[in-house]
Amino acid sequence: MTSCKQKNLFSVVLIAILITAIPLTTENVVFNKKLKMISKLPSLELNRIHAYQANPKLPIKADSNSSLRILHFGDSHIQAGFLTGEVRRLLANFLNDSLVSVGYAFPYNIAGTNSPVDYSFSVTGSWAFSKIVGSDTDISAGLSGMVMETYDNNTSISISTKNAKRGDKLFDEVTFFVNVGEIEVNVDCAGGTIVNQSKYHVTITLTNAVSELSVSFNCNNQNQKPLRVSGLLLVNSLSKLIYSSAGLNGADVKSYLKAGEFENQLKLIDPHIVIVSLGTNDAYHPLFDSADFSNNLAILIDKIELALPNATVLLTIPGDHLVSKTSPNLKLLQVKDAIFDLAIKKSCCVWDFHSIMGGEGSIRLWNSIGLTAPDYLHFNAKGYQLQGELLFEALTLNDALLNNSYSN
Repeated sequence: MTSCKQKNLFSVVLIAILITAIPLTTENVVFNKKLKMISKLPSLELNRIHAYQANPKLPIKADSNSSLRILHFGDSHIQAGFLTGEVRRLLANFLNDSLVSVGYAFPYNIAGTNSPVDYSFSVTGSWAFSKIVGSDTDISAGLSGMVMETYDNNTSISISTKNAKRGDKLFDEVTFFVNVGEIEVNVDCAGGTIVNQSKYHVTITLTNAVSELSVSFNCNNQNQKPLRVSGLLLVNSLSKLIYSSAGLNGADVKSYLKAGEFENQLKLIDPHIVIVSLGTNDAYHPLFDSADFSNNLAILIDKIELALPNATVLLTIPGDHLVSKTSPNLKLLQVKDAIFDLAIKKSCCVWDFHSIMGGEGSIRLWNSIGLTAPDYLHFNAKGYQLQGELLFEALTLNDALLNNSYSN
């Protein structure tokens, strides 16, 4: 068990890292003073992962010689990429990996929605997009909750992982989650060789690691079926860490049950740890029903465990927020209880971020310090960076794993 002195020391160091990373301006000096208040929150003592069975995959060890694959999916808190990008950066440093892989990616920017800064896409041809949120039926979406499709015979998708601030993330292997088993299509990539193909995907290895790539698709659409792409996997074969991140604005647990390619993508990515960050939109819905939420989450966990019987499943509790900027969302406590109850029944792990940030009403403090968006629901980039550092801490501290049972 971590002593108060040790935990407080780590919290001070954590805040110091954040402060030194922020440019010194008059505005940021004020922000830094407020940010130091966070290090004094008693709730930081709760920054641990609750485990309900022996778990060899946690905490993550810095001296491991084997590669580590993590998948983190969820809602808008994940789609933006600020939280997961920070965890990826810190874990890469922790593992001494300068060649960290982007992992899962989707052309969010082409769909007209916000995208992580780690990559961008351009396309030729006419593409239409569908998403699981608001859909009444299952669609051929995967981890991102979106799918793009075209009836054009000749199209291309170009990828760039060049980034001046975070550094280019080179890759020498790219997998397209594409319906090559349904239509006749030739996939062409200069400097690449197709090494693996099924009816759900095609994998291309490259002669050299690159940060930019264009792949063309030449289709025979005589059967009148579209070419569908539901995501990509960008991997550097020399990296120790593949931290895949996928999210969709507005997603709840039930919507992910409509993602028809969900299990296929899980199997191919084959993560050691799956982090599930859902529940905010469930709790925000005016017709929220705790029994339905619990049933849907149980089905989702079963899908994950059936596809990945050896993976560790880590469920995160949504952070505190206000409804319509005014009232605490009391349904969050029902979400929290349901998640802990299922974790015990299904031997999952839990990261209780709601308690860590201070519990009910704590969003007001985080807002006063300048860590949230004006909606009192989302964080800003600085807030997600801090949340990412807290999650990194919980994933790596030797004594941050609690083998216990939950009580209110």
